[in-house]
Amino acid sequence: MQWQCNFCITKTRHILIQICLGLALSILFGLGFGFFVMLLWNSLLPDIWGWKEITYWQGAGLVILMRLLFGSQGYHKEANQPQAGCHTAFPQYTAEKSDPYYEKWWEEEGAASLEKYTKRLLEQEISQQDNRQ
Repeated sequence: MQWQCNFCITKTRHILIQICLGLALSILFGLGFGFFVMLLWNSLLPDIWGWKEITYWQGAGLVILMRLLFGSQGYHKEANQPQAGCHTAFPQYTAEKSDPYYEKWWEEEGAASLEKYTKRLLEQEISQQDNRQ
């Protein structure tokens, strides 16, 4: 018996729609930027330097060329940026809500263990700073 998750099917459909819309919008923006490049080129460069005017398709080609040459500037992911995770509407398991012994454990051992752990981490950081100097 095969079980299918409606959430997974709708999520996949949503992603495919976003991809199609993204491609369509990028083409439209590219064509629009080609028009503005042509207008700017034809209004500025022939008067300033005496260069010849360009056509719409040459302007669109310049946009594509500049995107290929300089397009990835500033779009790199940071090294410390977290990975995107799957976020669902399903409730997550938490020890506080599901385990009746959690509060008792925290009072008896948890708080003391946490203090010991943080103290040890602070001591390690201090020793690493001393080693660097």
